[in-house]
Amino acid sequence: MEEMGFTEDKQTVCSVTGFLSSANAMKRMCDRFIRNGGKVFDVLMAYDNIIAFGLNREDRRSGDTLKTLVPLLKASGVTDKSIYDHFSANKDMMPGSDVIHYMNELMTTLVVSESYEHHVMVVSESLNLPIDGIRCTEVSFDALELDKQEAKKFRNMLTDLAKMDVPKITSNPADRAQYIEHKDQMILDSVDDIVEAINDSEIHYQMDSVRPVGGNEKAFSLMDMRRGTGVDLDCTAYVGNNATDYPAMDIIRDNDGLSISFNGDAYAVRGSNIAVMSPNPIVAAVLISEFYIGGLEEVFEMVRSWDRDKLSGYDNSDRHLMSALLRTFPSKLPEVVIVNDNNVDDVVRESTRYRRKLNM
Repeated sequence: MEEMGFTEDKQTVCSVTGFLSSANAMKRMCDRFIRNGGKVFDVLMAYDNIIAFGLNREDRRSGDTLKTLVPLLKASGVTDKSIYDHFSANKDMMPGSDVIHYMNELMTTLVVSESYEHHVMVVSESLNLPIDGIRCTEVSFDALELDKQEAKKFRNMLTDLAKMDVPKITSNPADRAQYIEHKDQMILDSVDDIVEAINDSEIHYQMDSVRPVGGNEKAFSLMDMRRGTGVDLDCTAYVGNNATDYPAMDIIRDNDGLSISFNGDAYAVRGSNIAVMSPNPIVAAVLISEFYIGGLEEVFEMVRSWDRDKLSGYDNSDRHLMSALLRTFPSKLPEVVIVNDNNVDDVVRESTRYRRKLNM
């Protein structure tokens, strides 16, 4: 194409969890190998998000949860084979996730994930995607050494974490100010002590190569992709659903690209200009196709016309893809909303309710 004078003019970045596979893949993995592991995951994830975004502390980033979990999982007996076998037996692929092939054919598409490589390998095999086209958190549990005394200490930490409530940060919609109640601050302090103890442990020094693909890394991947393809941010679409996606989504939105919150949490919604609440990713693919054809304003126009009768004859759309969307949802279309400063708090509540409905 370059020899003929053609160049790529649009590109897409999408997440794995919550878009191609279940958003709960990591949480369910914790439940499998750790007693009350889902609760432990929720506590650590909330802690990271509050530290990184609520308090803006530089010692912690969104996505660090998966690095913190490595020694705790190792102490619980996890091996590379056991975790790969778990994901193989519990693929939890999103219905319609094979739409990623259409997106790949349409334009350059980068897949990013905070998930462990064991999970990403299963997703790659399930969808027949090249593993080298997915950026994820690389870790080998078998390569780590952990003595019995340290393993017992980590298991005690897991017991303590499972007893904690999930900490919260409260937003005031009137002024967007955020504050933490005393009981939640006490939880953060307790998790601080656990994280510090993990960082001072012997196994921590073996984990230099474990680099979680969290919020900063997803944003870096986005910028690397921009340098590699030469495609500007206003010609980039990003699909995300949680706090680790927020930095990249925020960049895309502020540069007039297409930033889609797909069943997103509060962070993803606040980083988006389009919010989608759908059990099937084909909705996001339709929006990305429209972005490819006409740009961001055409996407906004399509969302304003988000009605079965109007979409069935929509001028600019990919007819094959649109027909597939209408067949997938023969009665009621999933909700799609343009996000702005006036409605963002309402959309956050709506998307949060939908996530609960999906048990996310």
